[in-house]
Amino acid sequence: MSKEQLLELATITGVACMALGVVLMVLMVTLFFRRTEEVERRIATPGKQLDGIRSIWGNGPIGRWMRVSHVYAFFVFRKFPRIGARIESRMGDEEEPLPRSLKLWVIVPYTTYAILVFLFFFSAWYLGAYD
Repeated sequence: MSKEQLLELATITGVACMALGVVLMVLMVTLFFRRTEEVERRIATPGKQLDGIRSIWGNGPIGRWMRVSHVYAFFVFRKFPRIGARIESRMGDEEEPLPRSLKLWVIVPYTTYAILVFLFFFSAWYLGAYD
């Protein structure tokens, strides 16, 4: 591939990732949020961090985004060796095992969003936006 083709590909990738990321973020705080609330309701035990996050941030768009981010962080951080159990116990408890399909409603869209954000910034770097 020539340099011009690579620059064009990076431009298209950056624009597509930005557009898809915004659409996915809107979907996560609107349509997918019911599933996130269900997961949050099951893992946010009273007195723990997720329970406090729910009352602090509320139900507005930014509050919903923060709640989605914290529920995702709960599932990701608890897999860390040595510190995962402490983080999990501080954030909430999964007293009854959640169905895998319910967990995936939080994990898959947010991970996809994170990948899109990474690709957006990587394509911007390739295009020299940070020079």
